[in-house]
Amino acid sequence: MRRELAIVEDDATLREELAYLFEEAGYQVHQALNLDGLLDVLRLHPVRMLILDLNLPGVSGYEIAQQLRETHPGIGIIMLTARSRTEDRVKGYGAGTDIYLTKPADPLELTAAVASLSRRVLGERNTHDLSLDCLQGMLRSPDQPAVELTPAETFILRALALAPDAKLDSGELMDLLEEKFPDRSAPRRSLENSISRLRGKAAGLLPDGVNLIRSVRGIGYQLGLPIQLVD
Repeated sequence: MRRELAIVEDDATLREELAYLFEEAGYQVHQALNLDGLLDVLRLHPVRMLILDLNLPGVSGYEIAQQLRETHPGIGIIMLTARSRTEDRVKGYGAGTDIYLTKPADPLELTAAVASLSRRVLGERNTHDLSLDCLQGMLRSPDQPAVELTPAETFILRALALAPDAKLDSGELMDLLEEKFPDRSAPRRSLENSISRLRGKAAGLLPDGVNLIRSVRGIGYQLGLPIQLVD
């Protein structure tokens, strides 16, 4: 399974060049030109590494890094920008950047930086009661046998775990499912059935009174407890 990497860059030519570089290096690459595009990528794919431009339309790279440190604290961030002043570097590191490189970056240095940060990021694990192995589709608890999930169930749990406040609107979750699994029919009924099955499967892993997924009236669904993602 290839490691997944997101590139956020509004220069289409440079973005394609970077994508080609890392695809050749064995990464699964996802491209975005701004924050909205990046959030779509993060909802759909188990990205743990990010190459981030600074001067972007709408929300700057600084602001994106700060937001990701709140919502995706385990992601590795490499800021790649034309700004080379010391104060820019300091601000980038203060925003949560792991590595700050200036354009034009040497391809060998850039790929080495990503590989080094990837080893560090993938080696870090937080401790939660439940962990979701996104590649194997297994939900695990420290003291109970693992539970096998379907691809759709794994996708739903991952999408909720990555969402702000671990909460998603039902319509948005259905749209994500339709995009990921276009052959699925009756998305609302399918979503409700998947949520019901997930609750049932996870019941044996959780203390009494704890629900894996809560229904939020008028909105959608929210995780009932933190889940550590293992991509």
